[in-house]
Amino acid sequence: MVAELVYTSSAFRHGYTQDDLQEMLQSRYIQVRSQRGLSDVYEIFGRNFGGDYLHVVYRLLPDGHWRVFHIARMTPAHRRRYRSIL
Repeated sequence: MVAELVYTSSAFRHGYTQDDLQEMLQSRYIQVRSQRGLSDVYEIFGRNFGGDYLHVVYRLLPDGHWRVFHIARMTPAHRRRYRSIL
């Protein structure tokens, strides 16, 4: 089960919405710790119902909420990694 989500304005900079993330979380996705080594930051790779390959970044807050600050299309490297794992 996913924790309550809190969004920053930067999460929507690339044109994706809360619905896109909700759809992605209802499908198969991959969750990993930040590739940049940031503390309490995680990345999610998956697809929305429209078939877009999405990359989401969030920080796990002390109260268990997720502060989502990035929702964008996967880069080619992200897409290769996602496909190789699934």
